[in-house]
Amino acid sequence: MRAIFIFGCFVIGAVAAYYRQPYVRENSDAVLIVTTVFTVFAGFLVAIITILGDPSLVPEGSWRLVEQRRESIHNRIISHIYLFALYLITIALIFVSVVLKKAPDDIVSCSWKIWIDRAYLFFGVGSFLLSFALPFALHKIQTDRLDREIERRRNMAGIGNEE
Repeated sequence: MRAIFIFGCFVIGAVAAYYRQPYVRENSDAVLIVTTVFTVFAGFLVAIITILGDPSLVPEGSWRLVEQRRESIHNRIISHIYLFALYLITIALIFVSVVLKKAPDDIVSCSWKIWIDRAYLFFGVGSFLLSFALPFALHKIQTDRLDREIERRRNMAGIGNEE
């Protein structure tokens, strides 16, 4: 299911990039908005990655229990790092687009400029759509934290799992 979601996000990104590129070409307001949004997203994602790496998320218990959770936490962090990289690629391509916009067409052809615009739209739309999964990831993190705290308090009260 996750792979289908990721694939769908980038298919929509490709379609949007190809057909909507003329709307961002020479549109400094659109470029400013996209740059601002992805800069904020990148900062927000750094905070999420920091939260995921917080040692307080590691469950209490033996080292084996911690080792079992390690891969899960690692995979969550890696997926968020990939999304962070997509944000940075989008910002970098916008920068290249803005710089090359003023370059004469005999130095950088118009078709190159168009494809760079399409590239940042592709990464921008795709990673923006992927960002819709972030609230669900944060919900899962907080739910896991609450479940561990409930379990910790049960153990302190002498109430074990009676399943």
